[in-house]
Amino acid sequence: MRSILRTTSFPHARRDLTRIDQLLDLRIPFVFVRFSDGEMEILRNEPLHISETDVIWRKGHFPSGYPVYDSKTFVPERDTKFRADLVQSAEHQSDSYFKGVPSTHNRARDDRNLMIQMNGGSTINLTFADLMLNSNYLKFLSHTVPLFQTFAQVYVVGNFRMQPKLMNEQWELIPIQDNFFPNYQDVVEKSIESILRVSKNALVLSSASSLSNILGMRVNREREDITFLDIGTTLHGQMGLASNSRGYHLDTLPWKRDTFYRKFRYRTSGSYYIRW
Repeated sequence: MRSILRTTSFPHARRDLTRIDQLLDLRIPFVFVRFSDGEMEILRNEPLHISETDVIWRKGHFPSGYPVYDSKTFVPERDTKFRADLVQSAEHQSDSYFKGVPSTHNRARDDRNLMIQMNGGSTINLTFADLMLNSNYLKFLSHTVPLFQTFAQVYVVGNFRMQPKLMNEQWELIPIQDNFFPNYQDVVEKSIESILRVSKNALVLSSASSLSNILGMRVNREREDITFLDIGTTLHGQMGLASNSRGYHLDTLPWKRDTFYRKFRYRTSGSYYIRW
């Protein structure tokens, strides 16, 4: 397989993001989807519960401060169709389909190795789930996001509360309900129907949790002229949602007395610098 993302064997955070920028600038369509903690739990068929008050998963039960639109519950016995589609998206391969995966800086080598195994032992179309986050976040905001603005047609797949027009009056929202899992089949079909109708060479930015993985796979199979990027929560603040729900959002705050300690602790944490 020939990857248009890189020619080297292993991912490199800065180079891979620079290559994403080049593909956007040259209007070479591709798909980037992210397999983070939640997706890995589902691939392992482990129960997952995320709410405004707590997170319950394989590693334990923890308090949560997530917004309501981040709430989700994966029930293995109920959500078999969703998991089967997610497995397909993890195994799907093409020259223009890239999967971001957890790795060393996330203390998730087992998850990284599982994704390599599901990718047939190859890393050529794998990169980092955090490619646009942490030590790459400011570069993403200053270099990648301006390239989004150069596309004639941009669509955002995200929670119904999102306001893409705050970033650009021409951007359109494809809305997703809170916690789509119980209504997955209906939600995914309506979403892909909307995406498949978009104009040729459009850019689709997806902020739809695990649904992004499946939509990205469908786009890569059915509309290879579309560029599809799973942007996670990177632009929540710019589109009217919480701007401080993730650690990497701290990087947009100035170094002041009331932010110095939080920013310093985040910058010196083991997860800040993205490492394979």
